[in-house]
Amino acid sequence: MSSPTADPIPLAARPAATPAPFPPTWALKVIMALTGSLFVAFVLFHLAGNLKVYIGAEDFNHYAEWLRHLLNPLIPGSGFLWAFRAVMVGSLVLHVYSGITLWVRGRRSRGNHPRKFIARRLSSRTMFWTGLIVLCFIIFHILDLTMGKLVAADGFDPADPYSNLIHSFSRAPVAVFYGLTMALIAFHISHGIWSVINDLGGTGKRLRSVVFIVAGVVAVVVAIGNLSIPIAVQAGILAVS
Repeated sequence: MSSPTADPIPLAARPAATPAPFPPTWALKVIMALTGSLFVAFVLFHLAGNLKVYIGAEDFNHYAEWLRHLLNPLIPGSGFLWAFRAVMVGSLVLHVYSGITLWVRGRRSRGNHPRKFIARRLSSRTMFWTGLIVLCFIIFHILDLTMGKLVAADGFDPADPYSNLIHSFSRAPVAVFYGLTMALIAFHISHGIWSVINDLGGTGKRLRSVVFIVAGVVAVVVAIGNLSIPIAVQAGILAVS
């Protein structure tokens, strides 16, 4: 009877196993996918509301007032709007945290391996940076048109969102900044929609082809729709009567 073969590597000499990161990478990717999907839905809804500016000041202001009192009197005052804002802020925090954590882990992982040339789409390589720019824009946009801290010298009137929008986009730097950011948001959304399928396990060739087309269409609609507004204001098509 032969004796068992001795372990060639003593237990004490073995390298310690690297602990699994927390939160796990798969969980962060799912969070990114779910919160990103919520943001895409919000951007499309927001675009539909913004385009009412072409109907006229009365309709645009009525829409803004409807938003403030949505589900009233079931939820008194602007309760639903503030609850929705809280959900969006929480989702934004989770999205940003997950994105930064994944980016840092990716950088560390590449640092532990020989560098190789990997052909990746520009949108994939710049998702982190476009996301940061979009975050800065969201903060600016809230300060400008929601809180009225940065609107032009004519003043901010909570009861007249139409005039606030016109006054804001009448400033050329703001119009340019808004236009460039909308292009980046479309860029970000395009790759984000595509990433959702990967992060949630979609592998079918037909599914991926459909999602690729949908991502492009949504990005183009968001870009053209939102870009048209500051252009129309600068061209004098939209103005305060």
